[in-house]
Amino acid sequence: MLKRLTDIITGEPYLEDVQGRQYRRVVCALAWPWHPLPGAVVVLGEMRHPPTVMGEARHIYLLAEERSDSPAQLIQTAERYLLRFKTPRIVTPEDDRRIALLDVENDKRRQERKSPLRTEPPLMWHGKGEGLLPYYLSLLQARVKDAKTLELGPDTGLPIEATQASAKDALGGAMIQWPGVCALCWALEAIDMQPMGEWGGRQSGVGGPADALGGY
Repeated sequence: MLKRLTDIITGEPYLEDVQGRQYRRVVCALAWPWHPLPGAVVVLGEMRHPPTVMGEARHIYLLAEERSDSPAQLIQTAERYLLRFKTPRIVTPEDDRRIALLDVENDKRRQERKSPLRTEPPLMWHGKGEGLLPYYLSLLQARVKDAKTLELGPDTGLPIEATQASAKDALGGAMIQWPGVCALCWALEAIDMQPMGEWGGRQSGVGGPADALGGY
């Protein structure tokens, strides 16, 4: 569970975990199952403070990951993660026919007088992700090639899946067949391709669309 806090000096809002690690934004992404691989819900958090090395990107941490063959279970997980990690919406393709499952869930939530689960499409995604794998893998490579600024931890199989996807489909196939890679890359894209200005700049109106994604 993350706490939403405010810097008493600058007024900057941020999120903090039980270990005291601070994040300036958190993103949740959902990819549906694609046989034989289970679907995935992934949560990434971008560190609040810039790194000590000049020019290095802020570090990003894998905060949560769940895999399931059940779309209903994935939706329940995403709902739980939105509450737990204080992120306002789910990054997932809105032109995928399985988005109707979220519509059904939102109908139930309205009947229970709960706010709907909101979604945000991945920035560059189209169709089933034909030809997009090199672009998305390049986002991962930029984070791990030299200075490692993406921390996934030892217990995830996402790097293995990304390696398999790269080996089997270097150029043109449907990226949607790799749900774990999709969820990870969609969340990473939401952070890296929507630059967020420093707090002083955001106060004066400088900043990208990622401000809204971060919920600030």
